[in-house]
Amino acid sequence: MGKHQSNVPIKTSLQFTSNSSHNSFLTYHITGTLLSMFRNLKVEILIVAILIFSYLLISCSSTKRFTSDEDVTGKEVYKEEIKLNASAVRVLLDEKPEALYITIQSKVYLYSGESKIAEVNEGNVLECFNKSGKVSLNINRKNFTASYFLLQPATGNTIKYNGKIYRGRLQIIVEGNTVELINFVELENYLRGVIAKEMPLGNGNENYEALKAMAVCARTYTLMKMNKGNIFYDIYSDTRDQVYGGYTAEETISNKAVLETKGLILKYDDKPARIYYHSTCGGVSENAGNVFPQQNHPYLTSVEDGSEPYCRISSRYEWTETYSESQFIDKLYNSGVISSINYEVDDIYVSSRFESGRVNELEIILKGNAGRKEIILYGNEIRSRIRTAKKNRLLWSTLFEVKRSGYDIIISGKGFGHGVGLCQWGAIGQSREGRIYKQILAHYFPGTESGRLYD
Repeated sequence: MGKHQSNVPIKTSLQFTSNSSHNSFLTYHITGTLLSMFRNLKVEILIVAILIFSYLLISCSSTKRFTSDEDVTGKEVYKEEIKLNASAVRVLLDEKPEALYITIQSKVYLYSGESKIAEVNEGNVLECFNKSGKVSLNINRKNFTASYFLLQPATGNTIKYNGKIYRGRLQIIVEGNTVELINFVELENYLRGVIAKEMPLGNGNENYEALKAMAVCARTYTLMKMNKGNIFYDIYSDTRDQVYGGYTAEETISNKAVLETKGLILKYDDKPARIYYHSTCGGVSENAGNVFPQQNHPYLTSVEDGSEPYCRISSRYEWTETYSESQFIDKLYNSGVISSINYEVDDIYVSSRFESGRVNELEIILKGNAGRKEIILYGNEIRSRIRTAKKNRLLWSTLFEVKRSGYDIIISGKGFGHGVGLCQWGAIGQSREGRIYKQILAHYFPGTESGRLYD
């Protein structure tokens, strides 16, 4: 346009793409009548000025991180895929009825499915609720709802929450009425968080071969659990399976034991063996079928723990529990064996034993106003029915003798645990005597051999 074309209406439409989380478009329409005072002003300069002004407006605007009250199931906010490795172990870390609170202590990204929906900073609390079978998640007064959520580390490969650090990713789901937190972690990294919690590390390398044997056992056991085909998780993080402490529990020597046995499992007839282990056998282990029905595998048989038991170094190699008569009656009542405490103990004795010496049948004769009552407790059930005198734990083992002393009942025994498979303190004793991990495994699982996981 020439310099003589004054007072001409000009309509300029400029379109800018902002960098907000919704990739929305910002459109400015500027309409004006240029007066003659701009007669000498070039249109190009005016456009540049408008561009600069618009950029400043966009730069100063806030970025929306959270969408309030939003059902994000299947919604794609960011096209960033999360690929959960099929070989990952799914570990149940926490479960609460109806609600679960997670304090995040390291920066993470929150995903719904494969879509990243939020950035969660250190100190934020995730309030997770069961909402008609879905997870309702509150954070900073914003709400999301989805079938499940995933937490991924913003940097590195660990997440810290509620004072503990875990490798891998965390999943929040609802199962029934329970909100659950599940750790997806690679198998070898999972084992790093198990071995130091399940086996004493000892001084220097004295327990090292036992740690390696334990690593092979734990890996084989985990594989068995992974192959069961459970829907939500494979394994518990406590004594219901294997105690798992995550990255927080890792130690240099136990990590080395995992690394040096990487991929090794126990096999029988070229198939993964079924693995059990316990703290202290008390001098002799137990046939699996006497504790776990339908588990009469030839390699899970009763074996002596040496002429001088290797596990004699355990603090639970020998033990004694003393109960007053009323205390013993309370144990039976609290475990549901009897429906009233109005009894006295007339007699108690072992009526049969397994070949290992463990109690098969414990007979208890009670008397009261309603007459005599005969009770028979069987095998490993005895441990949960009677329990320890002071801390109400499972009775240490069923390898025991029982007697009356006045009004007291005294149970004296050996060992700690069900007695099947690997004796952990026996393995430690063998390690300290110079036996290598393959010899230890062959001792407790006769007929098995170690092999690679995917051979």
